[in-house]
Amino acid sequence: MAYSPAMRALVLVALLSLTTLAEARPFRAMMTRTAETTSPLNFELGLRYQGFFAGRGSGSVGALPYHQLSPGLRIGLVEGLELNAYVEFLLLDVPSSPNFRAFLGDIPIGLQWTFVDTRMVAMGVWLRGTIPSGPSGFDIIPPALSDGTLDAEASFIAEVRFTRDLRLMANLGYLYHGVRDRGAAADFDVPDALRYDVALAYNLSDDLLLGVELNGRFYLDPVITPVWNDNANQLEVLPHLRLETIPNLVLEAAIGVALVPDLQEIYLVRGLLGFTYEFDLGGSDRRPSDEDRPRSRRRGRGR
Repeated sequence: MAYSPAMRALVLVALLSLTTLAEARPFRAMMTRTAETTSPLNFELGLRYQGFFAGRGSGSVGALPYHQLSPGLRIGLVEGLELNAYVEFLLLDVPSSPNFRAFLGDIPIGLQWTFVDTRMVAMGVWLRGTIPSGPSGFDIIPPALSDGTLDAEASFIAEVRFTRDLRLMANLGYLYHGVRDRGAAADFDVPDALRYDVALAYNLSDDLLLGVELNGRFYLDPVITPVWNDNANQLEVLPHLRLETIPNLVLEAAIGVALVPDLQEIYLVRGLLGFTYEFDLGGSDRRPSDEDRPRSRRRGRGR
């Protein structure tokens, strides 16, 4: 499989991030959500890049690669409750291409409430709504990206903390998708979907976390856009790493691989890079019980 110059550059940046000397602390970066929340009075500013490459389906011809930039903000409201807000920007193709297009995407806003938080087990719920500011007239854009529809999500989050360094996380949720306004063409009602995610994360040290996750989506109708008409079952494996380059500045890198034909038609490979800085306005977030918690709990919040 031939990779584009943009894809080779993404892989190079991900590999270079491994060599950065730092005191790393884990933070929210995976697609799977954990039951960890930001401490009250803390907030994080972040930027996530996602690139989707090498689809096999006819709908991806002339459209891939997709790119998404998403600056975001996370604020701890009270203990166990946090607010997340993002602004998404959607890019089609690469800037040097005559087919390059850029759009303001959707604006997701969510709340996470962790209602069980013990040394071994934690549970929570994630509620999200999306302000539909993205383009809705491009049938090639899959529902997972900014497609200009009013969306909502409700997910249950579970986490098992085997040791200070090893955690297993799982999500199960329902995704509501709205209707695309296609201009002169007929509107399209995007089908709802079920999400299921499971992730295993291990702290090699206070400086570095490695993990792997499976991300699944099952749409309740196989026609997920007017172009993608038989793509209901989507499953991806995504190994990732996170490290801290300077105190409170965290980098992430991940490469996702589509595992099933329904998703491989849309893209074969997803690259992800992330940057987040945490502002601790409440002082140290260390608690008396933190010695028994995962290392990510002692030095920061995992995702």
